[in-house]
Amino acid sequence: MPSYNMKKNRHELIASISHDLKTPLTSIKGYIKGIQDGVANTPEKLERYLNITYKTANDMDGLIDELFLYSKLDLKSSPFQFEKVDLYSFFADFIEELAFNLEQEQGTATLVAKKNDSYVVMADREKLRRAVSNILQNSLKYMDKEHKSIQVLLSSQPDTVTIKMSDNGIGISKEAIPFIFEIFYRTDASRNSSTGGSGLGLSIVKKIIEEHGGTVWADSKLGKGTSIYLTLKKVI
Repeated sequence: MPSYNMKKNRHELIASISHDLKTPLTSIKGYIKGIQDGVANTPEKLERYLNITYKTANDMDGLIDELFLYSKLDLKSSPFQFEKVDLYSFFADFIEELAFNLEQEQGTATLVAKKNDSYVVMADREKLRRAVSNILQNSLKYMDKEHKSIQVLLSSQPDTVTIKMSDNGIGISKEAIPFIFEIFYRTDASRNSSTGGSGLGLSIVKKIIEEHGGTVWADSKLGKGTSIYLTLKKVI
């Protein structure tokens, strides 16, 4: 029979899913009712109501997609296609695109690595891209400095490659660090309406990296920023 803790975790998970789906759905219903009742009585107001409704529905769609992916990863029903991936080339492309976007906000994104070292690992390229995207999107959401900065550092060991992704965002409290990779866990700061967040992003990262036989962890200082570390097995 399931243990008390398993039942408790399951109930908490269902409650979290229900809350995260019901809140935007209530908002959508409210705006549609406003349109039906003629509250949106000017073209500008109607357009605003429709835009908010569309954005909220889009956010719900993203949450459902993430929940579906997490479920597939948890049930191991999402096959991994492993191939040799040169992490230096992989991140060079990633950082080039990110740096271009950050330049618009006077920010920087840099890749640090010793070019003569080997960074070739066995990885599922698309799922690794999803994991890295989730980490970087999380970083960008919680940037509070005038100059936004993201750095990716690659280090090569005999059997593994370590990836360190650092930002200069708001940081995470020492008490919260052990829980940030748990499903639906969010710090108080991430629950505000300006940032949102499904609480699934980092738990998906953990599932993907562990399926690669790697590890993931974090360290952070409030007000200074956060670093997320990944290890992947090296191709010898």
